[in-house]
Amino acid sequence: MASVEEVKRRHEASLMKIRGVVGVGIGRYPDGRDCIRVYVEKDHPRILAAIPHDLDQVPVEVVVAGSFKAL
Repeated sequence: MASVEEVKRRHEASLMKIRGVVGVGIGRYPDGRDCIRVYVEKDHPRILAAIPHDLDQVPVEVVVAGSFKAL
């Protein structure tokens, strides 16, 4: 299985093209499993339906984060 960093790098651009996605990162579940975190602007069915449940066997976690602003 590819490392979570490789999976993120391979899929980040396509995830960022989904309208409503504001960021992509790497996270860890409480049980220690790595995951790809996809940050979305709002909890909208259209956005959630466009995000896969896993990428190359790495689970995907969606986090509603609102919009990001550079400081």
